[in-house]
Amino acid sequence: MKIAGTLLLHGYGVRGSIWRPMQEALGDQFGRIVAPDMDAASVDELVTLALGRVRRLALEEDGPVFVIGHSLGAVLAAIAAQEIGAPTVAGAVLIAPPFGERSSVPGPVLKFLLLRRLIPPALLRPRFFSRQTPKSVQRAVFASAVPEAPALRELSFQRSWFHTARFDEPLSVPTLVVASEADRIVPVAQSSAFAAAIAATLRVFPGADGIGHDDFFAAEEVVDRVAALIAGFAAGA
Repeated sequence: MKIAGTLLLHGYGVRGSIWRPMQEALGDQFGRIVAPDMDAASVDELVTLALGRVRRLALEEDGPVFVIGHSLGAVLAAIAAQEIGAPTVAGAVLIAPPFGERSSVPGPVLKFLLLRRLIPPALLRPRFFSRQTPKSVQRAVFASAVPEAPALRELSFQRSWFHTARFDEPLSVPTLVVASEADRIVPVAQSSAFAAAIAATLRVFPGADGIGHDDFFAAEEVVDRVAALIAGFAAGA
């Protein structure tokens, strides 16, 4: 796979700084790595920003871009692969991407508490992280969390994911989906279904590994393992 530059797309409620460990783990083998902050008032604006970033990096580096995303950022990476495709997009890696429908959504009381950030972070962090991410790092990630615009907040309470219907055939570029059976935010079944819908290569960490949703970018050992998967995928694609 020819790669001139790499774009890292963050998920909901965080910003580009979460990618620093992954940038270090990937090193210089994927060209210039860019991890922008994606601030948007709506899903449409978020998609437009992501597509613009891909095209800009391809122009700046004069070559194809490798797009890697986590969670909601993984959805944006998939949309970029679908909408732009080759030769601008060299390939895509989707880490813990949501897809399809949720089995349940928060009720009115829980929604109220979540929207007003009334639940103590110490009670929420175990859903996002395992012990593989140091507590100091967990606290730092939560402390830097960014309240999203109202239209984006609603994504957390919709039963059907907004992008599901648009993906009904294989993507035209090599794509890797990475997921964990221990993910308590995006069930592995959703990520696996997404991989099947777009004919992507699927790599699932077993539940015994205990990898949580945000461990993918925050736990050093997990980041190294994912970076190795990405390097192997890129080399073989």
